[in-house]
Amino acid sequence: MPSARLPIIGHPLTRTPLEGVLRAALSEDGSGIEIERWERRPHLLAEALREVRAGADFTGAIVASPHKEKAPPLADALSEDARVSGAVNVFVRADERLRGHNTDADGVRAGLVSILPRVKGKWPRNAVVLGAGGGARAVVAVLIGSGFQHVAVLNRHLHRAEALVAHFSRTARHMELRARPWHDAIIEVELARAELLINASGIGADGGESPIPAGLLPSDRYVLDLVLNHPITPLMAAAQELGGTVANGQAAFLAACTETVRLLTGTAPQLETLRGALATELGLPEEAVAVVGD
Repeated sequence: MPSARLPIIGHPLTRTPLEGVLRAALSEDGSGIEIERWERRPHLLAEALREVRAGADFTGAIVASPHKEKAPPLADALSEDARVSGAVNVFVRADERLRGHNTDADGVRAGLVSILPRVKGKWPRNAVVLGAGGGARAVVAVLIGSGFQHVAVLNRHLHRAEALVAHFSRTARHMELRARPWHDAIIEVELARAELLINASGIGADGGESPIPAGLLPSDRYVLDLVLNHPITPLMAAAQELGGTVANGQAAFLAACTETVRLLTGTAPQLETLRGALATELGLPEEAVAVVGD
């Protein structure tokens, strides 16, 4: 038996780079934590977390899609990022209690730092966010906390964007946060006034499709495409041709993994370990994997 168990809970539980990167970090640090794969439908999430809470051999749990937004009410306590975003991707167990965290938010912050001006006072104040899942919630939470004044959230299912905006109704009282339909004309209008575009929709992960037509992109925009498996996505390439500053999701992913391991073990992993593991998972040369500061 492992000295500590760490289930990844999701449905469907497909193989993702996260599992391989965490395995590499945890095998190096000597913590004895071993990852398990728990495929659980949404109605079985509470039961799975009760098992983790009750078992002294569990160090916590990783929460994967589609459970991130359903997990906060099942926690005994929440970090500030988890509370504000309304999403949990990591549980840490201590004294038969589960504290929920959202390390996706740490990743988003790192992603923004990788493309925006070094002086935070020069950051833009208007943004467009594509997507309305757990990752998009982390994005919006970080934008609110960073002083953005106008954020438009677009999703192909408008009701999901509306639910996201409703969740932030109190936190975002000082700003304009709107759910908008996913139509080319509306995207064009919103992008015309937004200096920053963040793709948290997952569209483009296969490398064959951009979430929005290149003709709708204005020039000189900041674009953070939270796609992992392509150094340059179609969206990034189109923005670059128009003088934009772009980044993929790799630096954000590695920052989130770093914080996840730190929470679970008490020690931050070596960045080069994570970078090498992600390169292996993606089938890329290590130097092709972006980190903050590249």
